[in-house]
Amino acid sequence: MSKQFSLAGLLRVRGIQERAAAERLSRAVLDARHTEARDRHLRAALAGEGTEAVDVRSLAALAAARSASRSMLADLTALASTQEQTLSEARSEHEDARRAERGLDRLAQAHALRVRADELRSEQAELDEIASRIRTEDER
Repeated sequence: MSKQFSLAGLLRVRGIQERAAAERLSRAVLDARHTEARDRHLRAALAGEGTEAVDVRSLAALAAARSASRSMLADLTALASTQEQTLSEARSEHEDARRAERGLDRLAQAHALRVRADELRSEQAELDEIASRIRTEDER
C-alpha cells in the first residue's frame, strides 16, 4: 500500500476552496450588516427630522428631503434584498465546500489508519521472525 495519500493534492485544493468560500461568506455578512446599519441610521435620521415649515421654501425643501429619503430607503431595501440573496448563495457555497473537504479529510484519516496498521503488522511480523530465530538458536 502506498504510504502517501493519493488524493492529498485534491485535499489541499478543497481546503483552498473552502477558505475562499469562507472569505466570500464573511464579506457577504459584512456587506449585509453595513447595509442594515445604513438603513437604521437613515430611519433614525428621518424620525428625528423636524417637520416645522415656516414658509413655502422650507416646506418645499422638507418635501424634497422626504422624497429623497424615501428613494434612499427604497434603494437600501433593494440592496438589502440583493445582499440577502448573495449571502444565502455564499452560505450554500461555503457549506458545499466544507462538505467536500470533510469527505476527503475522512478518506485521508482512514488511509493514515490503514498505513499505520500495515506498519504495525509488518513490525510485528519482523518481531515474530526475530523471536523464532532466537528460539531456534536456543534449541541448538
